[in-house]
Amino acid sequence: AQPRHNRRSTSSLKMLAILSTVALSVSAVQPAPGLMKLRGGMSLGPLNPGNFEGGMKVAAAITAAGAVTSKYADVGETQLTKLFSGDVWNTNLIISIVTGVTSTVVYSVGGSAFDAAKLTAVLWAVGLLSKLKNNDFDVGTLKDNPVETVVAAAAAYLAFA
Repeated sequence: AQPRHNRRSTSSLKMLAILSTVALSVSAVQPAPGLMKLRGGMSLGPLNPGNFEGGMKVAAAITAAGAVTSKYADVGETQLTKLFSGDVWNTNLIISIVTGVTSTVVYSVGGSAFDAAKLTAVLWAVGLLSKLKNNDFDVGTLKDNPVETVVAAAAAYLAFA
């Protein structure tokens, strides 16, 4: 039998998965507020900048939760944490932290308007370009990393189209 703290942790992770699914489904039915903008705010079918950003934040939270619970709570991997582990999701976690901190700093100093979606798109592009550079700009790198390529393209489209 599992120790009591492991069952509680597993239940908490299952609850996080359920809440994440609910949050994503609720955000998917809300209309995009900037549909009529000429620059930025475009949608890809049901995917708009708001629910793309929300989904990426949830993925970052799952990645962080998986790493923290594995290291400090001695909770093994679950199907959910396995799904959101690896290079792409670690990159997403770093980008989410950077955009969150940048948003907070800009807000706290009363800076000008800041678009987290554009910073996110640029950071995804930089990560992908860095990977291309490390592989002598072999375009096959994009094919070898399809999730990262699609995420970077979607982030750029949703932020700049």
